[in-house]
Amino acid sequence: MALTEVNGPATREARGRVRPSDLVDSYRRLADVFHEMLSEETHVTVLERIADTLADLIPYDAFTIYQADEARRLLIPVMARDRWAEEIMSERPLLSEGITGWAIDHGEAQLVNDAHLDPRTTQVPGTPPDEPEALISVPLVARGTVKGALNIYRLGRDATFTDEEFELARRFGDAAALALDNAQVRAGLELQAQTDSLTGLYNHRYFHDRLRAELNRASRAHDSVAVLMLDIDDFKRVNDVYGHGAGDQVLVALAELLGAAVRSSDVVCRIGGEEFGIVMASCDAGDALGLARRIIDTLAETEIEPAGRLGVSIGIAQGPEHAMNPRELVACAEVAMMTAKARGKSRAVLFDERAGERPDPGSPGRDVRSIAHLKMLQSLAGKLNRLNDVRQIGAAIVNELRMLVDYHSCRVYLVQGDELVPIAWRGDVDPYDEESVQALTCRVGEGITGRAAESGESILLANAMDCDFAVTIPGTDDVDESMIAVPLRYGARVIGTVVISKLGVGQFDEDDVRLLEVLAGHTSVALENARLYEAQRLEAEHAKTSLEIASALLDFSRRLASARGLDEVLERTVELSARLLGVPRASVWLPERAGGDLVGRAFFGYPDGGGALGVPATLARALAHADEPFELDPAAGERSDCAAALADGGAVAVAPIRLEDDRLGCVVVAAGPEAGSFDDRRMRLLAGAADQVKLAVANASSFECLERTFLSTVEALANALEANDEYTSSHARWITDAALEVGRELGLEPRALKRLELGALFHDIGKIGIPDGVLSKPGPLGEEEWEVVRQHPALGARILAPIERLEDVCGIVRHCHEHWDGSGYPDGLAGEEIPIEARVILVCDAFHAMTTDRPYRRRVAPAEARGRLREAAGRQFDPRVVDVFLALESLGGASRTA
Repeated sequence: MALTEVNGPATREARGRVRPSDLVDSYRRLADVFHEMLSEETHVTVLERIADTLADLIPYDAFTIYQADEARRLLIPVMARDRWAEEIMSERPLLSEGITGWAIDHGEAQLVNDAHLDPRTTQVPGTPPDEPEALISVPLVARGTVKGALNIYRLGRDATFTDEEFELARRFGDAAALALDNAQVRAGLELQAQTDSLTGLYNHRYFHDRLRAELNRASRAHDSVAVLMLDIDDFKRVNDVYGHGAGDQVLVALAELLGAAVRSSDVVCRIGGEEFGIVMASCDAGDALGLARRIIDTLAETEIEPAGRLGVSIGIAQGPEHAMNPRELVACAEVAMMTAKARGKSRAVLFDERAGERPDPGSPGRDVRSIAHLKMLQSLAGKLNRLNDVRQIGAAIVNELRMLVDYHSCRVYLVQGDELVPIAWRGDVDPYDEESVQALTCRVGEGITGRAAESGESILLANAMDCDFAVTIPGTDDVDESMIAVPLRYGARVIGTVVISKLGVGQFDEDDVRLLEVLAGHTSVALENARLYEAQRLEAEHAKTSLEIASALLDFSRRLASARGLDEVLERTVELSARLLGVPRASVWLPERAGGDLVGRAFFGYPDGGGALGVPATLARALAHADEPFELDPAAGERSDCAAALADGGAVAVAPIRLEDDRLGCVVVAAGPEAGSFDDRRMRLLAGAADQVKLAVANASSFECLERTFLSTVEALANALEANDEYTSSHARWITDAALEVGRELGLEPRALKRLELGALFHDIGKIGIPDGVLSKPGPLGEEEWEVVRQHPALGARILAPIERLEDVCGIVRHCHEHWDGSGYPDGLAGEEIPIEARVILVCDAFHAMTTDRPYRRRVAPAEARGRLREAAGRQFDPRVVDVFLALESLGGASRTA
């Protein structure tokens, strides 16, 4: 796919490329932006955040994000920053097409620096063909599912991405996938929170939010808003005759009819049960009456299976004329709706404060449709929708329902598997005050509560004692009590029950059931929303924890990767593991060979460095069958071995490390006597740390093996050079050993000592190019012959120059015959201009040359050689190096192999 720069060539040059020196800072910034990206709320803002953040971390010329459509096996571009963005956004490549499809199919990110030449490449129609470009394509995977792909481009013939940038892009892709997935889940939850699952209409919460907004707008603009409340006439008969499933079909059909009858600006909502509401912005009561009559007329002419023709009673109120408060305006409309029912049903009534007929009012004080009850019920429903915790919702019901219904006991249950578990209860008299979770929990289908949950129908009992399927709660006495059990239904599912009871016979009637059913509709939505919210919160917390763990392990890996050699890797492992997990002690145990005993290789926080600890038998036994981190059993072996010392009186966690050659080691961390057990977070951290340690140990072991092989090869080359000269067959090895002793005494750091070792081995490699006749001449050399010999340092440096590993050694080999006063060769360097390693080699070389036989002279005694070194110090040799060499030589160190 050919692409072009977003902002032109100058922008690309200004952006540059991520330098290795910036990589650590990039990883820190990557960890920081994880939190920022996960906090973005909408899909659009997440995409913008991904594009902007990635531009800072890995400068690019073009950028595309694809969303995977698994059903149609397509990639849908959702964002493109590119000159050809329009062409890219209109293309729908197959899910397995091109480099991007290959990356998704194989689950592997791809770095292709010559993407235009790759045979997998496919071109987006309308873009330039064969434009040179480098591409990183990262599959976006979250929660085990492919969400899409992220493509980053650099353009031009010299465009490339480094391996470090590729690794950074892969890690960034993990965060981007999780952020996009969270945004999609959040959008779905938001839609669920506003939508009735059965009818697809807006729900109770959205109805009141929208009505409040419209009333505020109408007040500011001196406009009006009309609200209609609709209730299906005799809907209970539909459920009783045809069943609740048919009742749900009727509700869905009515929702579709209402949606077709209103304007696009009107809002239709299902308030609960068979009650609907319509908000008409910028309309008065006359407009609302016209809509109400059209709805009634349409229903009178429409057959809705299986119930036939339906009637609805509609109440209308106008704001702000009738009320400015949303709750009061709805109450006005409901009063008008009940008046419509009282006047014969299937009609519309406009609210009038002077009129307020009620259907079958019954006895005084029992009218659940009174304006006071409506206001209290509306207030409770609103409160439920503002809560996000199921137990808080349950507590609100049992406490505030008391103002609507006079009960002695109220319980709210949730279905958990095949059980009904109480989340809140309240008992106001002695028979109920000993209730508990254990006593109240029952199975679905068991007792009155379980029967209501199983059947999905409300149960009204004048006396629960007379019910043949009632079950007495253990520990309670048999008493006469009235009871109502109402299922909490969310769509077709029963998610719980609300149960109220009162001492005495016949204490409740159908009005109480009706009120509880209306409340149950609100409660079901609130509880399900709270459940979804809690699930998302836990998932977000898990994602946050995973992010923190990833960030901590990223830092752990970075620090471990900078260690040099196996010993330093192990020392850093124990220190970093202890700090990562917040424990006082850590150790690493490795076998010397496959199947061998474990040996403590590094300790942190132990007295005397842990050197006195032997192999803990309990550790070895437990490790033999482990693949994941585990805690040592405190009772295993009664800690008869050094496991007790490892533990220090507290919990001990062990992470296996499986190495090459079937060697099995481990990282052991001890929490201390007061810390308790290791939680899931720390065990996950330990598992991640063990994986990093395994890689670091393997890399360090491989590096040491390569280093040994390299040095053996170097020494073999040096010996091959010396094999032609019977007088100097051990010359290079002696100089190397002596130079290293002098270098250590001078305090050279490890890298300088390594350069010194290699420089000493190779210091005469250039003599390969000197004729044997000159090198082996028995007598003094002539001036022309000396000119030939003086060429060997420069020749040696040229021989080593192509070898990348010896890049730092070339200068040492070239200058190992330079003199302190500048009289040496080949460049006439003087004093501190000469590399310290070259100055050390010169002193050792001169001493060994003087004390060994050569073709042109006999050797001199060591004492005379030492005298000559002292005489030439400050002229030919570095005085400090001479002093150190002679001090070591006098102790039998530097000259012991001469």
